[in-house]
Amino acid sequence: MRLTLRGIAAATAVLALALTGASGAAHADPPTTTATYTGDLASVFTNPERGFHNRYEIINDPAVNDYASNTIPGFNPDMLDRTFARARANGNTLIHSYLHLDKYQTTDLPPALLTNLGSGLAAIRAQGLKIVLRTAYVWDGYSAVTEPQMERHIDQLAPVLAANADVILHLEAGFFGAWGEWHESPYTASSEESQAPVRYRLVKKLLSSTPATMPIAIRYPIFNYEFAQRTTPPPGCPLPDNCLMTPADRDRLGFHDDCFLADTADMGTYDQNSWLGWFDVSVKKQWVYDMATSTGGNTMIGGETCNASGANDAAGVNAQFELSHQHWTEINEDYAPVNTDIWKAAHLAASGSDPAETLFTRIERKLGYRLRLTDATYTAQATAGAPFTFAAHLSNDGYAGIIKPRPVFLVFDNGTSRYNVQLPGLDPRTWRPGAATVPTQTVTLPAMTAGTYKLALWLPDQATGLRGNPAYSVRLANTGTWDAAKGYNVLANAIAVGSCTADCVAPTAPTLTSTGVTGTSVGLSWTGATDNVAVTGYQVRRDGTVVATVTGTSYTDTAVPNGSHAYTVTARDAAGNMSAPSNTVTVGVGCTDCAAPSTPTGLAVTATTPTSIALSWSPATDNVGVTGYLVFRNGTQVATPAGTSFTDAGLAGGSYTYTVKARDAAGNLSPASAPLTATTATPPPVGLVLDDYDGTPAYPSAAKNDLGRWTGGNCFLNGSGNGVVSGGALTLQYNNCGWFGSDVGTDVSAYTYLVVRIKGNAGGEQTHFNLSVGGASKVFGDYTLDGGGHPALTTTFQDIRIPLAANGVNRTSPAQLAMGFWYGGNSTITIDSIAFTN
Repeated sequence: MRLTLRGIAAATAVLALALTGASGAAHADPPTTTATYTGDLASVFTNPERGFHNRYEIINDPAVNDYASNTIPGFNPDMLDRTFARARANGNTLIHSYLHLDKYQTTDLPPALLTNLGSGLAAIRAQGLKIVLRTAYVWDGYSAVTEPQMERHIDQLAPVLAANADVILHLEAGFFGAWGEWHESPYTASSEESQAPVRYRLVKKLLSSTPATMPIAIRYPIFNYEFAQRTTPPPGCPLPDNCLMTPADRDRLGFHDDCFLADTADMGTYDQNSWLGWFDVSVKKQWVYDMATSTGGNTMIGGETCNASGANDAAGVNAQFELSHQHWTEINEDYAPVNTDIWKAAHLAASGSDPAETLFTRIERKLGYRLRLTDATYTAQATAGAPFTFAAHLSNDGYAGIIKPRPVFLVFDNGTSRYNVQLPGLDPRTWRPGAATVPTQTVTLPAMTAGTYKLALWLPDQATGLRGNPAYSVRLANTGTWDAAKGYNVLANAIAVGSCTADCVAPTAPTLTSTGVTGTSVGLSWTGATDNVAVTGYQVRRDGTVVATVTGTSYTDTAVPNGSHAYTVTARDAAGNMSAPSNTVTVGVGCTDCAAPSTPTGLAVTATTPTSIALSWSPATDNVGVTGYLVFRNGTQVATPAGTSFTDAGLAGGSYTYTVKARDAAGNLSPASAPLTATTATPPPVGLVLDDYDGTPAYPSAAKNDLGRWTGGNCFLNGSGNGVVSGGALTLQYNNCGWFGSDVGTDVSAYTYLVVRIKGNAGGEQTHFNLSVGGASKVFGDYTLDGGGHPALTTTFQDIRIPLAANGVNRTSPAQLAMGFWYGGNSTITIDSIAFTN
């Protein structure tokens, strides 16, 4: 680190408390020192609550857990090791475990299981680790455990989870379906509105039964969207808050993708339809990119890959983009090697602050947060019992911010005595990826023995019981700063702290009120502050800027600009000690309502057609009332709806960027929402349309195509075997198995071509399936096109025009169009439309 001495301000100047909530008194400005620090850009080191994890069986008693054996598919033989030796050897600070409740689908959990769970969590604590937990009733199969039974199990688990919340990083919602993964269940069809209350009530039950600091990750983004849209309580829910999720509840909800990079829709993660509308894959991904808490932090994002790598790439571009844009905190190291082996083989060039390394190493370094201190400015001549200031700049080089609450302390340690001074105005969860500034913090030092101290920055766990273990403290990505034995980051090895020999006590804070407002002035008065010696005056601040210094307890601020203004007052004594600020008084000058509404959030696409885009957003708030909204397309205002939805019609085909502002009755406008780019739907095909997958009829629930005849599929890997319609297209994911059929049942002699608008996941899938229609049956790539060519699938949609007569199709009686996928292929195709045309 490098130190420089900053200039000393005038003796009568005082330090401003630069962050609301910073505490302590302030003397006249003492000298400050700025230290700069060297970043460690390449090292892989452990940090709590982030990174790769291994799978273990935390309930290791086979009497209550049938999976407590070395025969479980996909697990290493050390899964019952409660020293977690492999995880610790890998430098991991997390493990993952299921709570297998297969044996208890209709009964209470036995006390022995709950006791074993508690001892397993205690073993995690003893090893300085944390756990991600998921409850499941089946491994690979259908689960139909009743809602009351699930809620009873939550009630039984809740005391154990609460007692061990310090070592539980988060819960994955679990309970429903195969692997607790929210499919293969009677409650998780996203297209069925009747099932929505069950999944909502289960998540609300989890939220209400677990500590407020415990995040809960949801498997599919469509369900997070569904939860956010609910404004009325579902039936049959006697839980707190009228069963509606509070903002604090929604802040706890994250996302876990259990098929990361499996294909362009992450193996069903983003291609589910919904009873709330149709949303393209890109729209759902944008929801994840935009996930954030109401206080400005990241939400919990994690999961695993699966046994498919269609969207992975040898250059690591897709993995880096998605991990950074979705802000991943954790991921499974064990599953699946088809993807992690790609990461280990991908050698990346140096880029920005990242060194040359394998993709696996880069992910290992950057999962979650990676905080690097750039510089710190602090009081150079510290005095016991006196104010001490601290400010800093840092960079978060990781994919995400710190997710859970965590205090920040300055530590003064002389080897014999250690003083931990909390900086209460800081929330490190707001230090999201990129540059971050720690505004000036002013605290009062305790009554310390004069001498030379090591100054350090300490970010321990929020749980006081874990603060004695350095494994739970955050290490900064700097060289020469980490003290592994103490668990703190050294800012300076020798800082002198002297004894206070004068007046070191600050006045009390005044209580401020407004005595009157005119079109240009504001009258203020406050209660007199008290001091151990004497109060000599007061400083009045308007919007954070000092506008007057007075000796009395009232002041009239004149020539005040129109608008809303916030006032505070601080007291000062003869020694220059400043009190904490008074309460804030906000007044409007020159207007009845000066406060603008809040920024609209949740801007999303609810539907598209070839000529329109439908939008919705969450309501803004206002001190008086929001009267409407302004919608902007590509920066130009196009509508002023009164509600929280708008359909932009009459569009030419293409992409458009939208923002929304809220307006109140006084004409105050909020800041613009986050921009949203949306694309109109592909125009429907011409001719006789067999199906264009626009949701009418709904596939597969209606079992009808656009001709009103039967359609369906089986053996596909997505959509419970049927395939999935999303964004106006049918996606069929297959592995040497799959059949799709759609009845034609009408004379098509008037048409010349069968036109299939189609694309593949990787390209070349035309050899993976056959197509049968009107007595002709060939591998799709063997059909003859005009000019003698043959179909060849690419990764973008194209119209494959198959001449009917030339390929022997009986146009008078075409019967059924069918596709079979038993040709050794393993990929995904997406069909936008099937039609007969000329």
